[in-house]
Amino acid sequence: MFSPCIIPLLCFGMLTHAVTVTYNFNVSWVTANPDGLQARPVMGINGQWPIPWITASVGDRVVVNVQNHLGNTTTSLHFHGLFQNGTTEMDGVVGATQCPIGIGESFTYNFTVSLQADPLMIMVTLLLTTED
Repeated sequence: MFSPCIIPLLCFGMLTHAVTVTYNFNVSWVTANPDGLQARPVMGINGQWPIPWITASVGDRVVVNVQNHLGNTTTSLHFHGLFQNGTTEMDGVVGATQCPIGIGESFTYNFTVSLQADPLMIMVTLLLTTED
């Protein structure tokens, strides 16, 4: 099951000065109105919805420390569309490339943004997912 949570991951420019970008994400329930119908519990990151952006350049190492504070369900982060050459275990697809992050547990995603089809601007989505 996919939550409507999407984080754009923007990758700019060619490899010039690769750095490590680190994010600490606390996944929990927040009250929001993402579709304009009514406020309800949705998955948020660091107490907010919409959830934060991840920004990195080609060649950068991305480290995302995720803590599951949902209290009633497992989760994972899926880096949709990002070429995970050599790091498929960081793709976040529960049951395919990763076990879910258990309630109260944490997981660290760690991968390098590789050169993609369009090196000037690559938009990738990060889906917050749960297991049925």
